[in-house]
Amino acid sequence: MSSNSRASIRASSREEALQSTIDAAETSMRALKLAKDPRDKARHSARVKQLLQEAERIKHCEDWRSAPARSSASQQATKIPASTRNPSRAEQILLLKASYLNNLKFPPWTTPPAPDEFDLADGESLFVDAPELCLSEVQEEALDGWKRPHEALPPPSWSFGGVVKQGPSMSFVRSIDLVQDAATDCSLVASLCAGVARAERGHSKILRTVIYPYDEENRRPIMSRNGKYFVRLNFNGCFRKVVIDDRLPVSSTGRVIHVVDRHNPGLLWPALIEKAYLKVLGGYDFPGSNSATDLWVLTGWIPEQVFLQSDDLEPERFWRHTLEAFDLGDVLITMGTGKMTPETERDLGLAGEHDYAVLDLREVEGQKLFLIKNPWCEGASWCGKTQIPPHAVMPDRELSELASIESDEDTASMQCSRDLLNADKELSPGTFWMDIDNVLQHFESIYLNWNPGIFSQRQDVHFTWNLGDQKDGRQQHRGQFASLSRHPQFTATASKGGTIWVLLSRHLRNAIPTGATEQKVAEGRHTIDLQGHIALAAFSSQGQRVLLPEKHILKGWFVDSPQTLIKLRDCVPGSVYTIVPLEQDLVAAEQTFTLSVFGKSPLTLAEAAPRAPCTSVVPAAWTKETAGGNAHSPTYPSNPQFSVAVLQKTGMRLMVEAASENASVHVKLVYSKGQRVQEIRNRDIIFDSGEYRKRCCVAEFAELEPGHYTIICSTFEPNQLGAFTLTVESSQPVRTTAWPKEGAGRLRMELSTAIIGVGNGKIAARLIPKRLVNFYAIASQLDSASTRASGNSSLLRMSIESGRGPMRRIYTASNGGEYADCIGGVRTGGLDLAPETLRHGEQLWFVLDRMCTSTDAREEGFGVVLFLDQPDALACGAWRTWDD
Repeated sequence: MSSNSRASIRASSREEALQSTIDAAETSMRALKLAKDPRDKARHSARVKQLLQEAERIKHCEDWRSAPARSSASQQATKIPASTRNPSRAEQILLLKASYLNNLKFPPWTTPPAPDEFDLADGESLFVDAPELCLSEVQEEALDGWKRPHEALPPPSWSFGGVVKQGPSMSFVRSIDLVQDAATDCSLVASLCAGVARAERGHSKILRTVIYPYDEENRRPIMSRNGKYFVRLNFNGCFRKVVIDDRLPVSSTGRVIHVVDRHNPGLLWPALIEKAYLKVLGGYDFPGSNSATDLWVLTGWIPEQVFLQSDDLEPERFWRHTLEAFDLGDVLITMGTGKMTPETERDLGLAGEHDYAVLDLREVEGQKLFLIKNPWCEGASWCGKTQIPPHAVMPDRELSELASIESDEDTASMQCSRDLLNADKELSPGTFWMDIDNVLQHFESIYLNWNPGIFSQRQDVHFTWNLGDQKDGRQQHRGQFASLSRHPQFTATASKGGTIWVLLSRHLRNAIPTGATEQKVAEGRHTIDLQGHIALAAFSSQGQRVLLPEKHILKGWFVDSPQTLIKLRDCVPGSVYTIVPLEQDLVAAEQTFTLSVFGKSPLTLAEAAPRAPCTSVVPAAWTKETAGGNAHSPTYPSNPQFSVAVLQKTGMRLMVEAASENASVHVKLVYSKGQRVQEIRNRDIIFDSGEYRKRCCVAEFAELEPGHYTIICSTFEPNQLGAFTLTVESSQPVRTTAWPKEGAGRLRMELSTAIIGVGNGKIAARLIPKRLVNFYAIASQLDSASTRASGNSSLLRMSIESGRGPMRRIYTASNGGEYADCIGGVRTGGLDLAPETLRHGEQLWFVLDRMCTSTDAREEGFGVVLFLDQPDALACGAWRTWDD
């Protein structure tokens, strides 16, 4: 706001304001005539034009106290849309339960209170709200007591130089200048400043419906006769009633504990709104939030956080869009800094991790400027300046109002417009103009709160998300790579398309007391749970639930704020979008939320439909015996396998989700004639999940023919142990059962350790069948951990054969007769063997053949296990060296 606008607001009459503005214009005209420097002449010319325009406004405008509005349309109060969706019975109960916070009840707002709520009967005491709000240690030390407004305002410690102090009031004479001192709620005070600045620009008063009693005729709050006030705040799914008394914490020192108006120190309503808000948040010792959240609670305006360091930010587009909405009064702007060193804070005149209000936006001579206010009582102003190069020339504009003022000298260059504005002595302490380039450099986020009245349609849904122990006993997998199977999911549809805004609002809840906080709770101190981050993602999945987060069409940033917003632009009419809330590190407990969608055509908000009507979940695990690794590992068939009986054609989707975030997992479905798979052939693979994915993977097939199939679940690395779940979704009923693990139902026969000595490559042991037996063998290198670390593992081939040279006969061999890495083990296929299988005099040998990858054929030991279907059906001799 310009200094002449502030002067008109401070004036006691229209005539006084007009005369003050004319005097200022004449002073600037005289300065213009005397100016020699072209920069000074340009500055005084612009000043004269501005003052003359202001004089005309004061002379003819009915509401002459208000600052000029940039658009007459902005003075219209827009209608705030209400949700057209009827909440279910469960949602109604959820909203009622969400009324309880800090051991207090904040019921949903229904209607404004009746006037007699604030009457004081004869002999009746003033209303006292219990308990008193908690203070921080610093505030406690400075506290003189909780006092009524006539003792608290203006602050007793403030000096007024012999001028009679104005007592507590709901009205103001000078422009409002709210500041904080001994409180930590900079975000709240910045929010109030942004709302006040909007009203001073001539827009409708959005704080009008916040505090009661309220004078509808004069459109302002009024003093309560009994000291009771009702404040209407928006949190936990709806507007709620917060009841307070008018006692304020008064300091015995020069500090002020509550928010105060520096220009009108007797103004009461800001301190009452602050008290109500802090009652919800636990007390005056609240550590602070962010202004987007605070304005959402105060006004119900849609919060958005813009990350200024994001690569997606387009500064020019952002400025144009924001300036247009700001001119119309459809956005409130605050901003926050990130962490700064004390040296940086001192050099810049900015505070780290601090919220600032934006009072005005202007574009002057090509500079995009923000008028920024530090809400601290003794807040510093930004120290930066822009260096104008000597050749830069900003020509003055022709001033029709000053046609009688002529100068023979040409206007050359003038100072940076921002620096000229900052030279205005009428700027309040801690208020300064900053150009957009410096905003982008020195601030971390801009908070925008959008007027919901820009939309005509709205729907809300209230839901619970249990992040703790599940009632069905299933494990809640969480983290970056977890599936979305346990996430609440919804669909949003705009009948005529266009833009849809989706807002997720996390309900406030008290932190679970542990350790030292238990004593604080016993003392009546409650803290709000601020742990964790939330985000939203949107998918185009025909309104069905989704399992993996990767294929989103839009995903918002994870924020530590209780609200997060995404904007779906150019939506196709009637197209159904799946909306999924995301979280990181929220407390593992039952959390409640509200999801709101806004649009300009009729909306539909509903729960997302399951992808398939039939779902089964099978818990399982990779153990020492079953962690076989990927399909290139010889022990792959030892992985957990599941039989699937498909009776009629069906679509199918498989999901494997591991308990460990470090496991890369895969799922495959193969045709197996109802048998456990011993080896994989490409022609038998029906479908799989593709590349190994951390923690969770999904595979799906549109139409699976009737038959018996086998599912194989694997990790990329062998011997990676841990629990997992297999989820089978299908359009028709199927029967899923776990196959017994490798070797189940068979007798395990361990051979003596096979040692291949230095310089040797092959050893063998004689096999003697006693009767018909079916068996297979697995051989693995001993001490594989040290071998893997050294990188000197051998390649191994295992075979069962007879004869030599041209008479050699191979009954079975591992890996199709090829050498394979022996760290994970090698295996043969199943073999039926009986004494009569051998020719007369033929001997059967179990052969281990290694190919060393190192230059040194060192001694290595191998363990060999046979799995037989008959007891005592096979004998094995000692190992011996073997030559072809």
